Amino acid sequence: MHRFFAHKSNFLNNLVVLQGSDVSHIRTVLRLTVGDEIEVLDGEGTLYLVRLSEFKKNLIKCEILSSKKIDTESPLKIHLGQSLVKGNGFDIILRKAVELGAHSISPLLTERTVTKVDSDKKIIRWKKIAEESSKQCGRSSIPKISNSIVKLETFCQQASDSDLKLIFWEMENKKRLRDINPETAPRSVSVLIGPEGGFTQEEVKTARSYGFHSLRLGPRIFRAETAPLVVLSILQAEWGDIR
Repeated sequence: MHRFFAHKSNFLNNLVVLQGSDVSHIRTVLRLTVGDEIEVLDGEGTLYLVRLSEFKKNLIKCEILSSKKIDTESPLKIHLGQSLVKGNGFDIILRKAVELGAHSISPLLTERTVTKVDSDKKIIRWKKIAEESSKQCGRSSIPKISNSIVKLETFCQQASDSDLKLIFWEMENKKRLRDINPETAPRSVSVLIGPEGGFTQEEVKTARSYGFHSLRLGPRIFRAETAPLVVLSILQAEWGDIR
């Protein structure tokens, strides 16, 4: 069954209205017609079975047939601060982070970030990727993508309420994630992961001043595209919903 997301404001009585790119996708790609059924999520944990009832130029009206509560979200809210990387690397990281249950993702501009981006266009693209990936992997909500590319210190400031704060740095010689033993299982964790050249000592010092633990992932150095996937998998296995 094809699945789409719609904002809660698009639901009215027994109808839901689909707009934007979903309209052309349903009409020209899927070639669905009046009477066909799809699933629509409201982003707040309710899944609706609907029947396409009316096609207009810029919207499609759907009749709600039934609804049920679903929850495929991890009990561990992971806030990922990921530095921009070359090429389409960030797109790949974003897709996999959505699959691995990241709660929110902030693209970072760090001292060793080398890629140049048009932030406005990229943010729009990244939010679309997050929505598409959420549909593909069956998430009940779409992870939040920050509205701008942020600096490392800004992310650190925004992480003040997280139960656990981690920065992964290949120059860290003493501590690994296994050395972190919180008294109670964290319900939220903020994670910082750097670009191809890693974080500078000054950036790590800044993160530590905000309560971040600097950690090494192991004896090998992972590529910038690999490190966040390893980190998210470990965190979900330890305190989330991957066993």
